[in-house]
Amino acid sequence: MKRLHLCFFGLLVLISPLCAASPDDSVQIFMPEKPCIGDTAELRYIFHTDSNLMENEETHKNLPVDMPVFASQSEQCTVLSATLDRFDSEYTLSLSLIGWKAGQIDFAPFILQDYLIDLNPIEIQSVVEKTGASSFRPPAPPLVVPGTTAILAILGVVFILLLGLAVFALFHIPAIADFFTKSREERRIKKNMRIALKKLRTLAAKTDSLDDTRFCAVIQHILREYLSKRFCHDFAPVNSADLYAVFEEICGGELSKEQEDSVQRIMYLFNRTDYIRYAHAALDAGERETLLEAATKSVEDIGGANVHR
Repeated sequence: MKRLHLCFFGLLVLISPLCAASPDDSVQIFMPEKPCIGDTAELRYIFHTDSNLMENEETHKNLPVDMPVFASQSEQCTVLSATLDRFDSEYTLSLSLIGWKAGQIDFAPFILQDYLIDLNPIEIQSVVEKTGASSFRPPAPPLVVPGTTAILAILGVVFILLLGLAVFALFHIPAIADFFTKSREERRIKKNMRIALKKLRTLAAKTDSLDDTRFCAVIQHILREYLSKRFCHDFAPVNSADLYAVFEEICGGELSKEQEDSVQRIMYLFNRTDYIRYAHAALDAGERETLLEAATKSVEDIGGANVHR
């Protein structure tokens, strides 16, 4: 009986390392399965480990392609890129490579941080093995792709049209330059108008938080800034009484009926806001909305070129 117990204990000692060893659950994928010499292939090695093989909380890492394990196979293949991706405890080692010799490529096992990577051998085929050809085919004459004549004719027509456009542009350079200058100026005017209207909408949204004096100062500042950018003329130091003369100078000495209406509206805004600011008076009930509507109308009229240079 004692001898039987000793045998049983010895059997437990022998099989205990096998029970403690964790199974290798790694998966290796090689695409395409049998590439030829010169083809670009991808090798993926998927494994699980509780060790952190990344720095910080990274989920993607580029590995150097000149690692000794890759350099040792330089005559067999070239590793173009090597990356390591992580999803929870699952890691994927991806290699992009080109094989240069037919046969097996067996990378030596290597340590990645504290994990052993042991890749299975991969197979590179020759073109002869893949196609089954035993000799080179005789050279064939060049083939004419169907539709080549039509494509050449279309290209010829396109070339003639482009040449005509180039000649036309050459003889109309001043007109073309003037067109682009006007387009750029129109974009500038519209952008300036959008900015001013946005500021007026912002002022209308927070008008209850401002007293009458501050409200009039802000609305006048918005208009002066808008006019300065619109006409490239500094309106900041211009007195309200001098506005009409400045607009006359900008418009060439004479105002049309539409321009006259726009200027009168702006002068009313400036005179009224000046009075509230410097006389320390109060706005009438609902007058803030009236001033904002008048300012908006003035900006839209001037932005629409009712008053222009």
